Parts: sequence; C-alpha cells; structure tokens
Amino acid sequence: MSLEKPAARGLARLADRVVAWARLPRAPAVLCALSFAESIVFPIAVDVMLVPMCAAQPRRMARLAALTTAFSVLGGLAGLMLGYWAIDALMPWIESFGWGDEYAQVERWYRQWGYWALVLAAFTPLPYKVFAISAGGLGMDAGAFLTASTIGRGLRFFLVGGLAAWLGPRALQAIRYSDRLGWVLAGLILAAFALWWCL
Repeated sequence: MSLEKPAARGLARLADRVVAWARLPRAPAVLCALSFAESIVFPIAVDVMLVPMCAAQPRRMARLAALTTAFSVLGGLAGLMLGYWAIDALMPWIESFGWGDEYAQVERWYRQWGYWALVLAAFTPLPYKVFAISAGGLGMDAGAFLTASTIGRGLRFFLVGGLAAWLGPRALQAIRYSDRLGWVLAGLILAAFALWWCL
C-alpha cells in the first residue's frame, strides 16, 4: 500500500480543519498565527482559511488580507534567519517533506533573475517556507527579502481575498483549484513583464 495516499488523506483532513477554524470566534487571531506558522513549517496554505473568512465577511477583506500578509512576511523573516544560520541542518528536513525540487527551483530563479524572482516566488503556489529558507541559505539581504515578500505575498493575499469576497460562498468550491489559479496568474504576470521589457 502506498504511503502517499494516507499522507494525502491526512493533509486533506488537516485542510478541512483549517477551513473550520475560519468559523471560530477568534478566527482573525488564528489566521495570524497560521500565517506566521505556514511561512516556516505548517504544510497547509493559509489561503484555505483566508478564503472562507473573506467570503463570509467581504467588507473585512482588506483587513484580513493585510493581517495575513504581515504575519506571513514575519514568519518568512524567521525562515530567512533559519536559512542564514542552519541551512545545512535544514536540508534533510526540506527533502523529507518533498520540497527539494521547490528549493532548487527557487535557487535557480534567484540566480537567474535576482530580486524579481523572489517577488514571483512569494506570489506563486511554491511553498513560501522553502522560498524564505532558501533566501537565507543564499545570503539574501534582509531588506530586499522584506520588500520582495511584502509585494509578492500582498499581491497574492489581496487577490485571493478579493476574489473570495466577490464570489461569496462559491469561493469555497474554488479552494481546491487555488494552486492552478496561482500558476495561471503567475504566468500572466510573467507575460506582462516580458511584454513591458520588450517594449
């Protein structure tokens, strides 16, 4: 019997639990804690909690997206420090979670495109924790990291939150497709950037 299926079922149950947290009385505080943790170790994207909260409270979308961005970037800074100080010790852990390819991808982007690759990596469905730790391992300047992360994470969470607020309850059905949507949007941003560069 494959170990992948039980692991996938476990992650699906955890994602369902995260969606349920959106209904808690102190859901904004939980959202902040989850945003911080997801940037370091938590395996479920914080979008899974942000979407139902924005769908249920569209007028609070901007505040919720701003909180998610701020605490995600703070968690990213913690990941950056881990990368600075302990990248060799963390690599087996990264590999054990199956994020080795993502780490290599972020590293290639950084070497090829520099700062703007980091903005894109913060926006895409690549695990942000891997991006943050790899940035530290590559010795990225903390100020540049903070700026790139704020732009990338902010774009992502305000876009996701805005779509959820606009779609309302229908947004819950779209959560399962969030990774695909993220890659489509990342592709559109790359295309727009390439067009701007050529002109």
